[in-house]
Amino acid sequence: MNNLIRRSLLNQINLNRAGQKFRQSIGLARSGNEDGPLHDLPDFHFANGEFPALTDTQKKWMKTRINEAKILNKIVNDVETQRNKVIGAIKTLEQKTNKSIQNKKQKKIQKDTLFEKKNE
Repeated sequence: MNNLIRRSLLNQINLNRAGQKFRQSIGLARSGNEDGPLHDLPDFHFANGEFPALTDTQKKWMKTRINEAKILNKIVNDVETQRNKVIGAIKTLEQKTNKSIQNKKQKKIQKDTLFEKKNE
């Protein structure tokens, strides 16, 4: 009896996961009842074209999505500003390094010309 129950549970688990890997491989959610527009909003309308009133749960999901989008946008903006700061710092360091290299080259050229004049 135990073995029979275990087999039926395993079959149910496998049936519930049917297509999960395929949907994830093409970039979709793992099942159809996850977050998305059909989860948040009504998927039908009345004959006159009006949509039914939103439930509290649907409103909550919509607010959650809006808040998530705001948070993600803020993070992206913060990352962009930090990225620009780092790029600016790298450019200034690069300019200082190039200037230092040019100064050293000029000093070497001056030394070489002095030694050539002394040797003549």
